[in-house]
This record gives sequence, C-alpha cells and structure tokens, in this order.
Amino acid sequence: MKESYCGLCDQCQLDNPEFLEAVAKVKSFVDQFRIYWWAHCFWGDEGFSLPEFRRGLEWFLSHPECPGCRGGRGLDQCPIRICAINRRCEHCSECPDLAQCPRFRLILQEYPDHKRHLLRLQQQRRQRKPRLGRG
Repeated sequence: MKESYCGLCDQCQLDNPEFLEAVAKVKSFVDQFRIYWWAHCFWGDEGFSLPEFRRGLEWFLSHPECPGCRGGRGLDQCPIRICAINRRCEHCSECPDLAQCPRFRLILQEYPDHKRHLLRLQQQRRQRKPRLGRG
C-alpha cells in the first residue's frame, strides 16, 4: 500500500518514471510554442489557460512523490482519514465496516469502481490471513 488510508494512492502515477517522462515530454512540446501561436485555439468556454496548463505540468515535475495522507499530508478534515485514524486502521481495506461506509461519496463520483477495488483487497487480505488449525 502507498501513503493513503482510502487507497487512492495505490494507483497514483506521481512516482511512476514513465508518467514523469511523459509529462516532461509534453512540457517540452508546449514550451516550443509561443502563447500567441495557440491563442486562437483557446477562446470562449471551450478553451483553457495555456499558462495554467504549463504550471500544472511544472507541478507534476516538481512533485515526483505521492503526497498521501498517512504521512501527515493531504486534507486534514477528510472524513475517511479521520475515521481511519480513530479506528487505528492503516488502510480502509482493513475496516470491517467498509461495505457500508458512507464516507466514500465524493471519491465514488470521480472513481465509481474504487470501493469495489477496496472490497477486493479486503477479500484478498482475508484469504492470505493464516488460519489457526484445530489441535
């Protein structure tokens, strides 16, 4: 497991060398063009800010590690983080109440399969756990 309670960091790309290489390549392409060459492409509601896009690429390159919450980073008031700390769980897949947990509402809006992923991890943990034999 990486650095989060909820498991989102399990699939994080920030520490993936191939991801960082791709971001660096995109940034080098973007840096070759002047803003006025692309300005006609970024108008109205369909456009976006090329300087903001560049800043986003620079952010990825300057943060090549996962900023997970278990190490004290992340959102202080995250309900998942607060719950895991109170229950002394290292990861939500350890929690016996995971299937009924209401705290994943926001995550599930963006990642609808995430809870199923955690439940699979939970099942795998149970299967790996050594069972005491009868004596």
